[in-house]
Amino acid sequence: MDGGFVPGWKVVERKVGGRPSTCRRRRVPRPVIVRKAGEDIDDGGWKYIDLMERQKDDKPGSALWLGGRYFQRELAGIFSQVFDTAKGVFGFKTRPVLAHQLGLKLDNDMVRERERVREEKTPLYSNSPLPSRIIYSTVCWFLDAAYHERPIARFWFLETVARMPYFAYLSVLHLYETFGWWHVSELRKIHFAEDWNELHHLLIMESLGGDSVWSDRFLASHAALIYYWVLVLTYFLSPSMSYNFSELLENHAVDTYGEFIDENEEQLKTLPAPDVARQYYENGDLYLFDTFQTAVPLATRRPKCDDLYDVFCNIFRDEQEHVKTMEACSDYTKLGIFIQSPHQRFYQGLKAEVKAEVKAEVKAEVKAEVKEEEKEEEKQGEERETQTKPPALMRDERQKFEDGMGL
Repeated sequence: MDGGFVPGWKVVERKVGGRPSTCRRRRVPRPVIVRKAGEDIDDGGWKYIDLMERQKDDKPGSALWLGGRYFQRELAGIFSQVFDTAKGVFGFKTRPVLAHQLGLKLDNDMVRERERVREEKTPLYSNSPLPSRIIYSTVCWFLDAAYHERPIARFWFLETVARMPYFAYLSVLHLYETFGWWHVSELRKIHFAEDWNELHHLLIMESLGGDSVWSDRFLASHAALIYYWVLVLTYFLSPSMSYNFSELLENHAVDTYGEFIDENEEQLKTLPAPDVARQYYENGDLYLFDTFQTAVPLATRRPKCDDLYDVFCNIFRDEQEHVKTMEACSDYTKLGIFIQSPHQRFYQGLKAEVKAEVKAEVKAEVKAEVKEEEKEEEKQGEERETQTKPPALMRDERQKFEDGMGL
């Protein structure tokens, strides 16, 4: 049964061999939610879903086995959602879901106002190709309609889809390298780091129960699949258009997260940060964390992660960096301005410093050698002058010297 954690609840993993009544195959690693005996739901003891903990005893399998297990699990999710919907229609208490229990909100009208103000300052949407504008407007309308007053589920859907551009770019670039058409490993590294960042945004939303409803998972998985192939074809035909559309979506994410943070600041500060967020921002792979931020100097951004407010502020800042990186990628495709990760820029700067130091040392050595040669030439000139003086002149100089000494 899905649904995420709620206050005062705990997760009990199924033992090996245990299975829900709707599943025939064994080892279905989905959590069961049970109520703590004698405790009220509002006791304040928050506990989030840990996807890594859920999957640590799992193992890879064939596509047939994994697909069959997924189908069984989602079938159980369908029954669960239908049952909950029916209970709601007849006035019965429905199953609590963590994403709803958090009490967070998002005003779609205020998000659109933020987009309008941003567009007036930096007109990206109006300067985008017509296909990009049509698809972007459709996606925004769908998000507002399907996820009204459900911000965590909306963010989970958004992060599921947001990973697809970088996966598509990696696929096409890898294919180009295989064919020998184009070799730019630096760009692939940056896109992989972007995908890794979006993955952890997704894990954070899953820990908050964003994927608790079957219909949300169904929509997100199918939308992501379609989006992936659209981006692959677009990148084949026009990389600049593909980057432009990704920049539009990342800007929308910035506006959405910004409005969400402003509306829920006080509530977010009362909630703890999920473990997956702390692991990523404080103890994770900082090399990859730095790599996707092409506009930031190396190792200068080390965000704190004390509560859920910090988590969403970090995600907000991440999305801003994605926008800047997409801008740099667009400049790369249009103007040929080579894009570099902070590590590459640091390495190039270090090489330039070393070259400057070596050049200065060589220059100093050459200057010292020139001075030494000048002194040697001056000394040799004096010796030659002494040797070429007439004997009478030399006697007069010796006599003057002796007279001066009183000899």
